[in-house]
Amino acid sequence: MRVLIFVLLPILFVGLIAFLILGLKPPSSIRLAAGVNGGGYWQIGQLYKAELARDDIQIDLVETAGSVENIEKLVSGEVDVAFVQGGLDLPQESGLQSLGAIFLEPMVVFQGKPGPIGGNAGEWDGIRLAAGTEGSGTRAAAIALIEAAGHKDTGITLVDAGGLDAIDALYTGKADAALFVAPLDAPYLMDAIFDANIEFVPMTLVDALALKLEGASSVTVPAGSITLDPPRPPEDVKILALRASMIGGPDLHPAVADRLVAAAKIIHGQPGILQGASEYPKTESPPAPLNKVAEELINTGPNFLHAVLPYWIAAQFGRVLLLLLPLLFLAPLLRIVPSGYVWFQKRRVWRFYQRIAALEEELAQARTQSDLDAVAKSIEELDANIANLNLPLAYRQGAYDARLHIGLIRQEITRRSAAEQESDPVARSESP
Repeated sequence: MRVLIFVLLPILFVGLIAFLILGLKPPSSIRLAAGVNGGGYWQIGQLYKAELARDDIQIDLVETAGSVENIEKLVSGEVDVAFVQGGLDLPQESGLQSLGAIFLEPMVVFQGKPGPIGGNAGEWDGIRLAAGTEGSGTRAAAIALIEAAGHKDTGITLVDAGGLDAIDALYTGKADAALFVAPLDAPYLMDAIFDANIEFVPMTLVDALALKLEGASSVTVPAGSITLDPPRPPEDVKILALRASMIGGPDLHPAVADRLVAAAKIIHGQPGILQGASEYPKTESPPAPLNKVAEELINTGPNFLHAVLPYWIAAQFGRVLLLLLPLLFLAPLLRIVPSGYVWFQKRRVWRFYQRIAALEEELAQARTQSDLDAVAKSIEELDANIANLNLPLAYRQGAYDARLHIGLIRQEITRRSAAEQESDPVARSESP
């Protein structure tokens, strides 16, 4: 048994080390669906790439048409994590998990000068609207906006152009207006804001539209918040904004989730035009079930273990504990079991000693030959019971000692019986 313990403990220790290294250590690289190369999501992806490189995790940015394709790649397992525009439906029972909302994306409309459309989306009958490409979140947002504005079969034409292509469509007259859903610092959005030949369309009834658009909210962009000279915007303007989220695949490693959320706090936690300090990331109204690691980090912050343990252990301490607890119980158990086995085998003999002691007491109190005969009968039965014990070889010494003890009692009975016969004339005359 001791040999078994010495063999098992090193194996368990090596297994624990292997689990910590192989099971808890995050992968060396992950794939992030980041939209169009050079777009707003792509720029943000570069920031995440730099942050996770600090922990030796490489992010491979995967170019896509936008949020709709991002979701498709998540479901198919082609990417591990993606930025997803607010208001989009995620497949049920896909196992996707939210790592929190990370920022607000303005939904804004521009038109060429002179512009043919007004701010009321309900009056956009017959316009040509550049609204992203198939698979983009902008296209999905445009369709949702058109439906929220009550347009049905009114001749609105969606032009297949997004980003810089949408701006070019305004210049060439292929589109009357262009809708953008992007971070404020997206290059093509900033180009549109400062282009003297393109006009921003201040939408009206924004609060009403926000109620009808899932994942949308109404926010105010303060005058001069983009630039002071010239002031952009020239006055306070209320716009629609969609809440972008970071979505992970069903098999996202907990340590990776930990690092992504930590990066999100750095990248998106600063105050901006559309948000206050530390407002993002947040966990309200997630488009998919919240990742447990992300939820804890966002709502309560890093626990004290992050200060004393590597992040990849601190992020999964529950899993480590589930492993360690059995080992903590197993080590004493490996010591108790052999001791218990020894105790059990010895007890099989020890339990007869109480009877041996009782027979010694009966022998001491015996006064007649019949008393001695009764003790002799009991001692023979006891000796037979001990002799029939099927004991392992290592534990037979106790049985031998007990039978030697019984032999001494048997000798005493023989001596007492002989003495009794010598003192009893009748017994002597009857003896052969």
